[in-house]
Amino acid sequence: MATTFQLGDELTVVDEREIASVRVQGRMIMVILLALIFTGAIRKWLFPGMSVLYLLQDVPIGLAYLYAIYKGLYTRGPMLLGILVLSTVITLQALAQIIFNGLSPFVAAVGLHNYLFYLPMLVALPLAFTLKTRSRFIKWNLLISLPMCVLVIAQAQSPKTAWVNHTSEGDAFGVPGAEIARVSGTFNFTFFYGIWVAMMVAYCMGEWLLPVKRRAIKNQWLLIACTFAVNICHLVSGSRGAIAQSVIAIVAAAVAAAILGSGRAVLAICGILFVLPIAAGLTYVISPDEFNIVQERFTGESYVSDSKSRLSDAIIGFVTVPRFDVVGAGVGMGVDAAHVGSADTYNFTYQLAEQDMIRNVMELGSPVGLFYTLTRVFFLVGVVFFAIRLVRQGSTPHVLPLAAVLLAEGYIGDLTRAATMTASQVMLGYAFILGTYYYPDNAGQELLAGDPPMRSA
Repeated sequence: MATTFQLGDELTVVDEREIASVRVQGRMIMVILLALIFTGAIRKWLFPGMSVLYLLQDVPIGLAYLYAIYKGLYTRGPMLLGILVLSTVITLQALAQIIFNGLSPFVAAVGLHNYLFYLPMLVALPLAFTLKTRSRFIKWNLLISLPMCVLVIAQAQSPKTAWVNHTSEGDAFGVPGAEIARVSGTFNFTFFYGIWVAMMVAYCMGEWLLPVKRRAIKNQWLLIACTFAVNICHLVSGSRGAIAQSVIAIVAAAVAAAILGSGRAVLAICGILFVLPIAAGLTYVISPDEFNIVQERFTGESYVSDSKSRLSDAIIGFVTVPRFDVVGAGVGMGVDAAHVGSADTYNFTYQLAEQDMIRNVMELGSPVGLFYTLTRVFFLVGVVFFAIRLVRQGSTPHVLPLAAVLLAEGYIGDLTRAATMTASQVMLGYAFILGTYYYPDNAGQELLAGDPPMRSA
């Protein structure tokens, strides 16, 4: 049985079984979200030391891939072709490293998983991010921020050795210069938590940019509570990265408000900027030691110098730091499963954990590594301009602050070493942005109630 939909000026005929398939894949997205949030808690609190549980979230992601192939729910075009080419090149390089460098097949398999397993999310999930799924996704993310905020406050007020601050390896990572924890919510470490927090700030800012009738959270007081919660979550984290990325989301939201030309949107962002100092003051009440240490880490002379050096390495280091090497140190040599050898040797790439793209070039070799990193940069920057175009067209404004956060994370952050908790979050965000293209929600293209049709890929 077929159903006819009016989409703008187009008349689209879609089989109802196809719509049902899109809905099933949309529910799978929510399962992936819950797996991301709770994998850290299951691993670090209930089963400490069991690193294999990081792969728990791969189960729904893998099922989503199989379902997309079975139902044909994946996009066909340049992005799919690019993923296939990139996967082929990196896999062939790994085989060359096994043959010529004696790379362990296990290490190579771990590396290939971290580099390649999450890329298909860019083509398998966007067609499931319908208007209804996006609304549900935003709503549940922001609602989860409320109990997460309670948890991180408890972590900030507890000693570093407290059970609530345990990682899977034991006590929490401390803030340098003080015996206090860098809080991480349900996640095992602040790095993964920081990505989630910054993305939540982006979704929250997007809600304020919309008129009430188009928001996922229509209750004004509930949205205010979520806004306080997501901002407390990053301000009390003790992580410069989490705070900086959240600020990027707010700045990008201000740009989106200017693009929209809406006085209401501009006032909403100005109101949030006014409230932020109050939230910052509240973090001092929650944990004054942590507040003072974080302030010192942002303003102290030695910390500022260190930040500039690390930022420079992160931006251009992949060109200037690695020596020229055709074969490379080995795919996977920089991931947790493979940090072996002496820290004084070139192969000990684990030490470059905070400069992900430097490690990529060292692992993959100069030709393939530079091909991979430049492709990555081109995609990250391109999506920002794509998001600007979507906002100009009047579609979901969440995409611009989200694209800005993902640009910072994908360019500077650790996207491949801890891919089970980093790449999966980033690719889910990009699937959200791409879904906005396939299912625009601007006023000029109002769709019928229920899930809209799958647009041509």
